[in-house]
Amino acid sequence: MTKIRVLFILLAMLSINGAQAQKQIDVADFGVTEQTADCTPGVIKSINACKRAGNAILIFKKGTYHFDSNYGIDKYCFISNNTEGLKRIVFLLEEIKNLTIDGQGSSFIFHGFINPFVINNSKNVKLKNFSIDFVRPFHSEATIIANNADGIDVEIPKNYPYRLYNGTLQFIDIAKDEGQKTTVSKEIIYEYSHLLEFDSKKLETAFMANDYYLGGTPLVATSLGERKVRIFWKNLKGTVGNTMVFGFANRNHPAFSVSDSRDIRFENVTIHHAGGMGIVCQRTRNISVISCKVQPSEGRIISTTADATHFTNCTGKIELGNSIFQNQMDDATNIHGIYVQIAERLNPKEFIVQLKHSEQLGFDFLKPGALIEFVQGKSLITKGHAKVVESTRLNKNFRRIKLSTELPEGIKIGDAIGEVSDSQFVHIHNNYIGQNRARGMLLNCTGKTIVENNRFHSPGAAILFEGDAYFWFEQGGVTDCTIQNNIFDNCLFGLWGNAIIAVGAGITENKDTSRYNKNIKVLNNTFRTFDEGLLLHAYCVDGLVWKGNKIEKTTDYPATRVSNSLFKVESSDNINIDQDTSNNKFVYDK
Repeated sequence: MTKIRVLFILLAMLSINGAQAQKQIDVADFGVTEQTADCTPGVIKSINACKRAGNAILIFKKGTYHFDSNYGIDKYCFISNNTEGLKRIVFLLEEIKNLTIDGQGSSFIFHGFINPFVINNSKNVKLKNFSIDFVRPFHSEATIIANNADGIDVEIPKNYPYRLYNGTLQFIDIAKDEGQKTTVSKEIIYEYSHLLEFDSKKLETAFMANDYYLGGTPLVATSLGERKVRIFWKNLKGTVGNTMVFGFANRNHPAFSVSDSRDIRFENVTIHHAGGMGIVCQRTRNISVISCKVQPSEGRIISTTADATHFTNCTGKIELGNSIFQNQMDDATNIHGIYVQIAERLNPKEFIVQLKHSEQLGFDFLKPGALIEFVQGKSLITKGHAKVVESTRLNKNFRRIKLSTELPEGIKIGDAIGEVSDSQFVHIHNNYIGQNRARGMLLNCTGKTIVENNRFHSPGAAILFEGDAYFWFEQGGVTDCTIQNNIFDNCLFGLWGNAIIAVGAGITENKDTSRYNKNIKVLNNTFRTFDEGLLLHAYCVDGLVWKGNKIEKTTDYPATRVSNSLFKVESSDNINIDQDTSNNKFVYDK
């Protein structure tokens, strides 16, 4: 036998053994079937078996599986841009490697205040071929039936149980006769914090609809009989026949939260609903969301109660491809880092930093060896870099940092620092983004970003470049972003932006010298517009090319905006706009 033949045989044996090494585990062996009232205990046992196997595929026979909160796992979680707290979790994947969960087309139905998936410190995890939904969504919906001087009248469907308590409207878990609430009442209250009107026919936010924020005050209401309720809020108005959505008051229950992991893949996963974001990842490397859907189940108008996807301080490749992000109550994605504020200077090389935004508390980064940038808080001008030598967490708000060098000149208490990632590449392609509240995508990747072959139909800005160090404390500043071959289909039919592509940041000082975003190319896109609103608004940019883009006029919405230009550029350098604007004057205010 020749050496080459022996080598081929050995390679074939290795291939076969490698395929056999991944153990197939069936949830049915742990009592998880469609007939199981609560699949939570069996799933927890099956995950432990996968962890012991070390390289496993967890299989669900195609069906509908129900998960209750009673026997889930408790874990206190700090999840960026969501609400921290003690979570009750079904699929807790911690310190697990080489796991595939294959639902084979199954539906996972969750009951109560529960977090479906939490993934921590794991590697090479693939989730595929299943959907997530909740029996009772966290938001509530009602049909507008009349306007009056004091507010509106609505009719509340049976699948949104409610009660009137002390003259206020409360949404509950289990419908029962209205009556006096007592200390032993067992209803779970679904708190709401804001209202937003949706077009019931177009299944999108109503044209130019306002957010109504309630300031923590429940709505005063009275019964009109037959599930009809009069809501007293003097400035509240709506179109009869449209849907009024009562937005969930917090972001406690994202469908998937991923922390400190790598090589995570979502494939053919549908998120019909979650009480927070759909997929939120932090400090994770290499994430793929492929052929997935975020869209409401039949009979509902809202999918997730916040962003469809969200990525904070993630590195490597982030890919969103061939997916649908629809009807969520915030953006399709937001990709950014986090700034912390310098709270106290201890000596030239040591200082204390503070996490400022309430939904960033407990965010654990800035470890020894991390490269950081020093940023002036109001201008976002980077003044220098250093490496972290020592890092001590004091509590969820504060951390003590020791540097390899002294703080740069011009950095003081109140300024900010952020971590400089070793690599980032964002590829967003062949997606549909639309019919949701707010914007399409917030892009703040400091590496390379490509956005191509997508269709946007967002009521606000389709693409927004942001970042600030005084309110949201979200680190941004793109350095290489290409937006090409997309269709922007009648965007800006709402109030969440003044341009289809908006390049901005929270810069309040030194705009003449700050150049926060760089090297943006907008090429060969189609803009279908119903009025003369801005296509582009940019400031503090160095390097922007606009070329080969087409404008198509539509009559799909009432024309509301009239401007002297389709472009507004301020305090920027190296701007090249090549566009036939049909006699619209191009205004360039440097």
